[in-house]
Amino acid sequence: MTASPHLMTLRMLSGAFIGGIAVFTGIMVVVAPEVIVPEPWVLAVLLGLVAASTVLSLVMVGSVPAASQGDPVGSMLPKVQSVHILRLAVMEAPAILSVVLMFLAEEPSWVTVAITAVPTVLLMLWLVFPHEGVLRRYERALDAGGARTQFADKLLGRLA
Repeated sequence: MTASPHLMTLRMLSGAFIGGIAVFTGIMVVVAPEVIVPEPWVLAVLLGLVAASTVLSLVMVGSVPAASQGDPVGSMLPKVQSVHILRLAVMEAPAILSVVLMFLAEEPSWVTVAITAVPTVLLMLWLVFPHEGVLRRYERALDAGGARTQFADKLLGRLA
């Protein structure tokens, strides 16, 4: 059982987005090394944005166009990949916004970015990184028109 090259592509894209968050969070530790917890309203806004982006990302799975019976993985992948990339971008947005808010603060601190980055990375690994559960969600969206694509099993190398 070997994962397909299509799955590896989705994983590399996901890893790049997730890794980007980790990299710019690390850079912020150097840029603004002070350990200052932001105002409560900033915390609420940032965590609210993480929650909203997570919900939006989950809803976006349903926007994957339905596949037809017998469609090869190569024709289903662009449908999934475009939504997948949008999901990654939506999930990453609060972390990027936290960098902006950090620089707008009177006393910039990397903690502002970390408060958003840590839950974002964890949620992206759980809900967006293409492991079997995420692939099954995409498969349900592809199968919404009545097809039985077996998308997840094909990408995971369980079927030819």
